[in-house]
Amino acid sequence: MKWEEVKRVYPNQYVLLTALEHHIEGNKKYIDDMAVIRSIQDPKEATKILVKCKGDNFVYHTAKDQVVMEIVTNPVYRGVL
Repeated sequence: MKWEEVKRVYPNQYVLLTALEHHIEGNKKYIDDMAVIRSIQDPKEATKILVKCKGDNFVYHTAKDQVVMEIVTNPVYRGVL
């Protein structure tokens, strides 16, 4: 499913997605094709699910124009240097 279709079907809400196809430009990952797992009505629930996501699953809001994620190569953990 393309992002424009996801935005049309699930307007102005959070959705749990699986990335099927993507490409990388610089330090950005652009999701080209995705599958919707489910919509999420509550922002707090969306945050909880996002923190637990692994692999190609992620939570995104349909108010965004495109699905773009910054690639972080060395994550910094709070309190750890």
